[in-house]
Amino acid sequence: MKPTPEEERLMNNFLPGKISKDGFLGSDSRHIHDIIEEDMRILEALDVDRTYLADRLHFFIRRGREGLEMPVEEEGYRIEVHWQRGMLPCPFGEPGLHPKLMAFVTHSASGKTIRYSQLSVHLIRRHGFFGGKGSFFRLQPRELVHFFCDRAGLACAKDPETAD
Repeated sequence: MKPTPEEERLMNNFLPGKISKDGFLGSDSRHIHDIIEEDMRILEALDVDRTYLADRLHFFIRRGREGLEMPVEEEGYRIEVHWQRGMLPCPFGEPGLHPKLMAFVTHSASGKTIRYSQLSVHLIRRHGFFGGKGSFFRLQPRELVHFFCDRAGLACAKDPETAD
């Protein structure tokens, strides 16, 4: 079925050069809705809500900002937030701009690090979009659940290693 002009405009927002230099899809050729559906199925199988993940990501950005680009320790994690000049709009077309913040959160004991932006938090919370496969800010839902559930003393309903 041929996409509507609105869907074409939406898809164009995710391509390199429109809103961000690298875009939001990486090497993923699927439609945005297909990417979201697959990620939501993974979270459903793990019995984890995307809002919980967005809350955790937001918490670490908020704590990291207090360090003024210096590392902050919290809950067994090392957090660094770096500011870049400018703001980014939501590629889904929602009004408002998001500061260009890049967060690096490292689990101190394991050394595992995740990298994400302020816009990533918004895209996960409001749209269920974790990024296209191969994109710079892609957060794999299964890995993200594992990162938080095993490390913060949280009990996941299902094992993130085995859920489909």
